[in-house]
Amino acid sequence: MIPTCRAKGNLVRCEAGFGFIDLMVAVVVLAMGVLALADFQIVASNGSTASKRMLSAITVAEQKMETIKNTPYADIVAEPATPVTASGMAYVRQVTVVNDSPLVNTKTVRVTVTWSDGRTHTVPTTTVIAQ
Repeated sequence: MIPTCRAKGNLVRCEAGFGFIDLMVAVVVLAMGVLALADFQIVASNGSTASKRMLSAITVAEQKMETIKNTPYADIVAEPATPVTASGMAYVRQVTVVNDSPLVNTKTVRVTVTWSDGRTHTVPTTTVIAQ
């Protein structure tokens, strides 16, 4: 802000203030900042949605794993890919079982949950169950 002084007759009048160009530059800078914040809000919202989907998939996998842990050892078997719906989202859950791995009389159980939202995502959980 540069004061400008003008002489009018015997009076000298000084004015200090913002000009039109100064205001336009300030408005442009402010608009760029607001647009950047709006873009950040969209990114944060997308991240939140992805986190909810991931949490739901983990819950599906953990529920199946708990069911398997409460199953008698002899009845623990592999399951084909099964469609599951949780929190309004479609998932595919698959159970694989490897006998005598890593030791004799143990089973390695792997529950894999996959879903697609334009990209395919996978959540695997694995445990070893002894006889």
